[in-house]
Amino acid sequence: PASTSSAMPPPLDLSADAEPGPAEAVSGGEVALSRQRERKVQMQRAIVQFNEKPSAGIKALLSQGLVEDSERAVALWLLRTPGLDKSKIGELMGERDDWNKKVLYEYVDGLSFKGMTLDTALRHFLSGFRLPGEAQKIDRMMEKFAEKYCRDCPGIFTNADTAYVLSYSIIMLSTDAHNPAVRRKMTHEEFRKMNRGIDDGADLPDALLDGLYERIVATEFQLRDDAALDSMPSPLPGTVDAAHNFVDPYDAAAAASAAAAAA
Repeated sequence: PASTSSAMPPPLDLSADAEPGPAEAVSGGEVALSRQRERKVQMQRAIVQFNEKPSAGIKALLSQGLVEDSERAVALWLLRTPGLDKSKIGELMGERDDWNKKVLYEYVDGLSFKGMTLDTALRHFLSGFRLPGEAQKIDRMMEKFAEKYCRDCPGIFTNADTAYVLSYSIIMLSTDAHNPAVRRKMTHEEFRKMNRGIDDGADLPDALLDGLYERIVATEFQLRDDAALDSMPSPLPGTVDAAHNFVDPYDAAAAASAAAAAA
């Protein structure tokens, strides 16, 4: 008679669903740790390269995928990374090439000046880098700063040109007041005269100018302390927390919330 027995099904292979054993877990953790260490080393090398030659440091960052290849991501890196030479940051953002100008614009547009007096906003802006020596580079930076300040604080000045001229006057006053080589210091009245008619032909209130004068003479501009920055908690990717005043200019919800709070 014919056999009625049927073939037994092959055993199920559960190896794909099996959890990794202790050896595999340790091995995976070591790989992740090794990659993290390698990335830190790459980042430190990029910082050293940047401090020697900014373009070389940025090239290393982008080629190794340490930051996203965008002007906005580079601007965020410049703002958030401790150990960067502040003079080199100013040098990079002051160049006239389109890419450098876009990085500058992203840097400034990411800063919030809402609710600040002009001198406070200028201190905040200049705390993260040192102004370059060339007048044309400073001019581009101050133009963008003035435009953003007037956008964040509408109604204080007639137009951005007023904020631009007054910002230059503030920098001149600060240099005069805190440079020991300058023996004869600028007076209240001289500061007022220097800024006559700059608000689209009209004079700014004496109280506003006197307040600026007193605060600038009392405290000179200072660069941000890297140690203090490094001790702050890291923000979400693409933004900087409120303590650092870097916001996402493309976040419509955040912009609406900030506008409501300011109102």
